Amino acid sequence: MAVERAVVIVFTRAPVAGHVKTRLARVVGDAAALECHRALLERTLQAVETSGLAAEIHVDGDPAALPPHRLPVRSQRGSDLGERMQQAIAAVCARGQPAILIGTDCPLLDERYLLAADSALGDGADVVIGPVEDGGYVLIGLARPQPRLFADMPWSTSTVRDATLRRAAELGLHVVVLKELWDVDDEPGYRRWQRLAATADRRLSKSSE
Repeated sequence: MAVERAVVIVFTRAPVAGHVKTRLARVVGDAAALECHRALLERTLQAVETSGLAAEIHVDGDPAALPPHRLPVRSQRGSDLGERMQQAIAAVCARGQPAILIGTDCPLLDERYLLAADSALGDGADVVIGPVEDGGYVLIGLARPQPRLFADMPWSTSTVRDATLRRAAELGLHVVVLKELWDVDDEPGYRRWQRLAATADRRLSKSSE
């Protein structure tokens, strides 16, 4: 029997000044933080489109503020981050498909990374984790809902990834961990992203000469 391909859930905040990247904004200002969030969101949406996987956006805030796209949009629902993530994943799995939930803060998350997660689920993994250097994760894929992976987790800390992996082991789940990436949450990540973008611009300029 053919395995259903996963649906990508793009989990994001609406790009509105003062509503996004508030920790970074304290250093670089609201305007720069907003531009960073918007650029990374647009890059993430491009990667999703290139992957060919079905996808939808789950947004916190006004959907009208999102950049142009062609995806279905749903509002995040739940009293905390874990509940909102769990509800988004459960809604997709209820339609008989695996779910891959991603954030929009990682400039290295591309279509190959998404397809690797989809492939792992297709090969029988219960859970796929896309870890980031700060101890969190930018991607979690599930073959079916696992509410305990989202309840009473230390969100926004450096231990959330390890706590999730311990919980998955307790549940006897088959977990695949993808390559570790990095995300843009603070000033060092922001500067790193700027250097990456500048390098890409130089390469593009040379290729067009």
